Amino acid sequence: MLSEMLETNVVRWTSKITGNARRGLIDQALACFLQMRHAGIEPNAITYSVTISVCAKSARSSLATSLHCLILKKGFSNQLFVSSGLISMYSKHDCIKEARLVFDGMPERDDAAWNSMIAGYSQRGLNEEACGLLCSMINSRENCKLLVKDFTLATVLKACGGLGCSRIGKCVHGYAVKIGFDSDLFVSASTIHMYCKCGILDLARRVFDQIENKDIVAWNTMITGYAQNCCEEEAIELFYQMELEGFKPNDTTFCCVLNASTSMSDSAVGRCFHAKVLKLGCSMDVFVATALVDMYSKFYDIEDVERGFGEMSKRNLVSFNALITGYSLRGKYEQALRVYSQLQSEGMEPDSFTFVGLFSAFSVYGTVVEGAQVHVHAIKFGLDSDISVGNSIVNLYSKCGLSDSALEAFESINGPNSVCWAGIISGFAQNGEGEKALVQFCEMHKLFDKTDEFSSSSVIKAVSSWVVVEQGRHLHAYVMKSGLDCTIYVGSALIDMYSKCGMVEDAWKVFSVMPEKNAVSWNSMITGYAQNGFCKEALLLFQEMTSSGILPTAVTFVGILFACSHAGLVEEGRNFYNLMVNYYGIPASMEHCTCIVDLLGRAGYLEEAEAFLLNSSFSKEPGIWGSLLSACGIHKNSDVGSRAAQHCLFLDPHGSSSYTNLSNMYASKELWSEASRIRALMKEMGVEKEPGCSWIETLRFGVQ
Repeated sequence: MLSEMLETNVVRWTSKITGNARRGLIDQALACFLQMRHAGIEPNAITYSVTISVCAKSARSSLATSLHCLILKKGFSNQLFVSSGLISMYSKHDCIKEARLVFDGMPERDDAAWNSMIAGYSQRGLNEEACGLLCSMINSRENCKLLVKDFTLATVLKACGGLGCSRIGKCVHGYAVKIGFDSDLFVSASTIHMYCKCGILDLARRVFDQIENKDIVAWNTMITGYAQNCCEEEAIELFYQMELEGFKPNDTTFCCVLNASTSMSDSAVGRCFHAKVLKLGCSMDVFVATALVDMYSKFYDIEDVERGFGEMSKRNLVSFNALITGYSLRGKYEQALRVYSQLQSEGMEPDSFTFVGLFSAFSVYGTVVEGAQVHVHAIKFGLDSDISVGNSIVNLYSKCGLSDSALEAFESINGPNSVCWAGIISGFAQNGEGEKALVQFCEMHKLFDKTDEFSSSSVIKAVSSWVVVEQGRHLHAYVMKSGLDCTIYVGSALIDMYSKCGMVEDAWKVFSVMPEKNAVSWNSMITGYAQNGFCKEALLLFQEMTSSGILPTAVTFVGILFACSHAGLVEEGRNFYNLMVNYYGIPASMEHCTCIVDLLGRAGYLEEAEAFLLNSSFSKEPGIWGSLLSACGIHKNSDVGSRAAQHCLFLDPHGSSSYTNLSNMYASKELWSEASRIRALMKEMGVEKEPGCSWIETLRFGVQ
């Protein structure tokens, strides 16, 4: 009679704990368990199992350890369902080692224990361990008794996708087919996800097409897979097919297709999806609204970005980051800073994406003062050591010419990867500090067995600006040994390096053996020919470039016009300029105008050169007027020369070359009083002629 009463009390207390747990009253459920023990009622295995599940939902991980100790003390640890619960509880508290100790200590394991342990590994991102444990489960002696659940297969397939391991994934897929889970929607969706993550879209689509009764999850998984593998058109096409088959897209679907629409040539497709979002009432979802902001940002539609952000009823950090990124793409750093302030005023803490967006905005216009202030904030939040944030800070300081600050930011990065090293090397190269770039490259080489093509191309560019042949040859030998010499970026950098050192034959050898060439490669070789006086070869290479289907760029025409100028090919130069502007639709830059003025000036067409410059968009550039003035000096044309000099002195009154060229021109025509007047004016303005300098490379003493 007494035992029946005690049993009744245990059942009643257990039911009370279960009731509180089902209503989400975790603290009350745990309090019931403690009250039960204080009342002298001993919990049974079911009570402990229920309490374990309650404890798994609690944020207090110390309770898990205390409960486990009590279970060991009371002798319930050998109960299979209790041990399985402990594994699940420890996994949810991120105590995966403790979960494995419980699992390994079980004398006998049922399918629940195996499934809980595999799920624990997968949920913590320990994909290799999850895959390995499933293999152990399948090969276990107990296999005849074990039942692999659909959830277990799904989590392991997800783990294979995370690892990018299609070999194991195919095995798991085959096993799923063998035990009859190939028709399970949950497993099928996970299989599609795995193949998409591994980049095997044809197998993913085959699994998708074989699903008889597809649900929205299967459609979303396949659409997402296409989008993530740069098959945006297929993703959008599948979206419309889904609608035709009567499925209603949800928030996840719209987030995916909005992201896919950013690869289109304009925002028309994205706007269509926006209309569908409004029609179906999904615009209130914070993730969809954020995807809209991000989509319009990619198309530089700032008004729509601001409108979309303003209409959001609820915002999160991702929403603010999307708006900051939108402003940064347009270089609107002031607006980005205002959003950053608003983010903080709403009680949110910035993350690495916030700072990357801000530093990108500062980099567009080189606003170093504001950038340095935000750098202090990044330090305050402990994010300056983050790889992506640190890299963006290095990029900002490098673009502003502050190489020392860039190096300090680089040294603050926690475990810089090859991208970070390439960034600091490129920064030194951009600022003409080839020796420092070479030092950093050597330091990188000590840490990495093999450098990548970006860091290698950056240091080669640095050496080419330094014009040191011997160092360049050493680097060429290194990239050949590393197998990088045939890559596009390294090959183009080697061509540029040899060309600047006057070694055109070596540049051509590199160019000719490149298995793949892009516009940069062709431009490097054409410019190399032009700068070294091989004008005929440059023009022939241009014809070969266009014949091979490569579209010329603005840089291509700079090289071609430079070649025409130095070869005296006036008519050809005019034709190439018209071809660039009228046929290829490339707007003329300052470099193009300089080449045309130089071309006409060298040939003696000084009035035409003057008229061309006055009608161009660069009539306020003193450098181009200086080029015309130099040509006037060569041809002793004081009329055009005087007018060119007036422009030079007005636009750059402290430039010594204008005074010198004008004085020399007057002297060549024996206008001594005018020459003396210009010299006196130069002295009166306090302008001093800078002495020239040069260096040579010797085998014994290096650069002198």
